[in-house]
Amino acid sequence: MSKLNRNILIILGALAIASFVWFFGALLGYVLIAAVVALIGRPILRLLDKISIRGKKLPAALQAVISLLVILGTIILIFGTFIPPLVSQLNKIQQVANSNTLNQGLNGPIQTIEYYNDQFGFIPDEQSVPEYIRANVNKILNGAKISTILGSIVDFTGDFLIASFSILFIAFFFLKERGLMHGIVMALTPSKYAEEVNNVLDHTKELLTRYFIGVILEVLIVGGLISIGLGLLGVENAFVIGFFAGLFNVIPYLGPLIGGFVGILFAVLGALDMDFNSYILPLALKVLVVFAVVQMIDNFVLQPFIYSSSVKAHPLEIFLVILMAGNVAGVAGMILAIPAYTILRVIAKEFFDQFKLVQSITKDL
Repeated sequence: MSKLNRNILIILGALAIASFVWFFGALLGYVLIAAVVALIGRPILRLLDKISIRGKKLPAALQAVISLLVILGTIILIFGTFIPPLVSQLNKIQQVANSNTLNQGLNGPIQTIEYYNDQFGFIPDEQSVPEYIRANVNKILNGAKISTILGSIVDFTGDFLIASFSILFIAFFFLKERGLMHGIVMALTPSKYAEEVNNVLDHTKELLTRYFIGVILEVLIVGGLISIGLGLLGVENAFVIGFFAGLFNVIPYLGPLIGGFVGILFAVLGALDMDFNSYILPLALKVLVVFAVVQMIDNFVLQPFIYSSSVKAHPLEIFLVILMAGNVAGVAGMILAIPAYTILRVIAKEFFDQFKLVQSITKDL
């Protein structure tokens, strides 16, 4: 085959792959998420492999079902624990916003706002400052278009159920037939690269399994520490705030800032009927201190252990990669940066180990 024809085939192949990703991006996303679920389930499968009944191991299908049930049960347990207090807190916030006690706890800030409003007139003359605040809080809580919100919830529920079923179905077969994805990739690999690609797949699975399990542990530890810290300081609904903080912590570097802001906002909204200077301001400071302490523990203990130990990369290297990924693809890029970089490092080590730069960034792999 001539060089021109080979280049044409490469271009056509790249266009075909790009077209598939464009038209079937959701399906590709389901497969990738299912692969992550399968990676998280690998340690469970290893434990189930050690179980034997009358000298026989559990069937592969049963092991896959048990692994999925453990993962699903954990998710349901976590959300089931935190959703009821969250709903209760939202109801309390709405009741306070609809009552006449809203301005009682905010007398100090309201007086300040009234002073500047007299100077600049940014609130309509027909409304007082408390009425203006209450009206806007109600608008946020109640929503402008209930029918639109309900329609969005229905659409989201339908899409969520379809996506969940698809991901679980694919993940089941990844867990049941443990070499399925491996076999698909190897079937598409030219024979002369079979050994290198096989090494890439084996090493990548091991590193990513450790990484995703490490991230889950980090989320649980961060959420737990914040919940315990706020609980000891007497902050209401500490576990709800800790739950959200743990979820946002999945986003590297930016997540803790968002979690801290949401935590302070949530704590303050739940105490709108209290005095600002004697209760709300100290409450906000308590939440801020707890988040700051836990963030230091996360930065100096948890993250170096998880990132350095699981993907075997220098913390500064990880930081720069996350920043570049965030610049290119936003929050999604920051979340996917470390897994993608891990895969690229393993590939580079197998195929481009003759370059000094590759040797430098992959020496610990």
